[in-house]
Amino acid sequence: MTPKVSNRHGQTVIGGLNRVFHCNFYNAYLQTAVLLSDGIGELQPRRLLADAVVPLVRRLKQQGYTVEDLIEEFAFCGFGKLQKLSEEKWMTPSSHYGEAALMQWRRENSCFFPAGYIAGTTEMETEETTCKQMNAGVDWFRVHPEALHEIPDYLVHEQELMPPPPRFGFPDAQEFSTAVDEDAIIRAVSQLPLYGSISGDGTGLIHAFGVVLTNHFADYYNRITYETYFGMRQAGVPKEQAQEVFVQGGHVCAFRTFGGIMKSPEWDQAIKPMCRDREDWIHAMVAVVNALGWGTWRVERIEPGRELVIRMYNSYEGVGYRRMYPVAEEIDLSFLGMGGVQGLAHLLYKIDIREKPELTTPYYTEVFNSSENRFQVTQTHAIAAGHDYDRIVARRE
Repeated sequence: MTPKVSNRHGQTVIGGLNRVFHCNFYNAYLQTAVLLSDGIGELQPRRLLADAVVPLVRRLKQQGYTVEDLIEEFAFCGFGKLQKLSEEKWMTPSSHYGEAALMQWRRENSCFFPAGYIAGTTEMETEETTCKQMNAGVDWFRVHPEALHEIPDYLVHEQELMPPPPRFGFPDAQEFSTAVDEDAIIRAVSQLPLYGSISGDGTGLIHAFGVVLTNHFADYYNRITYETYFGMRQAGVPKEQAQEVFVQGGHVCAFRTFGGIMKSPEWDQAIKPMCRDREDWIHAMVAVVNALGWGTWRVERIEPGRELVIRMYNSYEGVGYRRMYPVAEEIDLSFLGMGGVQGLAHLLYKIDIREKPELTTPYYTEVFNSSENRFQVTQTHAIAAGHDYDRIVARRE
C-alpha cells in the first residue's frame, strides 16, 4: 500500500508515528555518537540501536501493516531496498545505513536499524552477517529461529500538540519586514518527490539537496539519544560533555542539510528570489524546516551577526520526550534544536552560505566548527520540562 502521510501543527505522521527528514550525515553521526558510549556504565549501544525500532514496527503492524507493506514503507522512507529471500535470510542491496556508515570509517557491521526493523517484522532474533561497511556488495541479515527477546513499548504517555501562534506578532517577538512567503515555500517543499521507491530500478533511497535523506521515525531518534544521554550521566559523564555529543549532531545536520538546501537549484529557483538579505535567508530556511516534520519554528528575534532566537512549537524532541518520560527537571534537552539553530546562525554569520562554499568535512572542521566567531547556544524553555514550546538562543558576544 502507498503510505498515507498527514501533517498537523508542524509534525508529519505516517502509520500513526511521527516522521522527520534527516540526512545521511546526521544519521551516520548520531549512530556513531551512540556507539562511542560502548563501555560507559551499563550502556549497550548496539542493542539499543536495533531494539529502539522494534516497538515502532509493532505499532505499524497494529495499524494493519503486512510484511509487504513494511518492506514498501522501508523504501518509501528512504532506508533502501529490503528483500526477504527466505524465512531465515534477508538482504538490503541498496541501504541508507550501510552506505552512510561508510562515511564514519567503522570496520564493523553497522546496519543496526535495518536489523531491528526485520526483527520487529518477524518477531525473531535477527543479526546482520555481512555489511557494505565490510566491503560486501549488499547487507545480509540472518533471522534466527528463536523468538525475539523482550522489548517493551516505550511510548507510554500522551502528549497533546499545541497550535502554533501566527508567524509574526506573537508576544515578545520582534517586528519583521520580509517578503519571504512561508506558505509558498512549504507548498513547494511538500511537492518535491522526497520519497524512495523500489519499483523498476528504484533503490529505496532519497537523493536530494546534495545529500541522501530519510523520512525517519522521530521516536527512534529520541529513544537512542535520550537513553544514551541518561546512561552517560548516570555513569558520571559531566552534563556539558554529554550534551555536546548530541548538540554537535544538530550542528552537523545544519551544515550538511540546511547548507545543502541553500545551495540547491530548488532554492535558487523557488526561494532565493524572495530574499533580499541574510535575515530573509533565515526566514526562508525556517519555512523549509517547517515542511520537514520537525515541528513549527517561529523566529522570535534576529540581531544581525549577534543573536538568533527561535521558538519551536511541537518540536519532535520535546513532544517525543514527553511521550517517553515524565516532565523533565532539565531544560536544555532539545539537542538537535540547539545544534540546528547554532548551525543556522553559523551558515549566515560565521560563513556566508550565499557564496556557496564547498561543504566538505575539512571545511566543517577548520572553519564552520572552529572557535573563531562562534555563536554560543542555550535553551531557555522546553516542552520536555512542561513549557509550551522550546526556545533556543544562539548568541555571539
